[in-house]
Amino acid sequence: MADGAHSLGRIGAVVTQHSVLTRGTVVIDVEVCKGCDLCIDACPPRVLVMTTHERNARGFFYPQLLPGCTACQACAQICPDFVFQVWKYDEPMELTYELADGDSATEAVPS
Repeated sequence: MADGAHSLGRIGAVVTQHSVLTRGTVVIDVEVCKGCDLCIDACPPRVLVMTTHERNARGFFYPQLLPGCTACQACAQICPDFVFQVWKYDEPMELTYELADGDSATEAVPS
């Protein structure tokens, strides 16, 4: 098997590790979010994705953060409900996440 890959319990499924440099993170107040999607399009590195199966207590889909945030603050600047707190790291960090065959980066889970 290729370096950085290992087999899952499913037949033929292979998980590969990927890494991405991140310069910051955001804290999202999902309960305040009304699911307007403005942050998704405003995010230059495209690391915000809207949930598709989970909703907040008010019944709205909400954004989730994927690895690779640059702490640019575009999400916080465009959000009408102030759901984002942006934190910039002093030094960039390398995050590692795993993807199974057929998965997309929108399903990435940092490890």
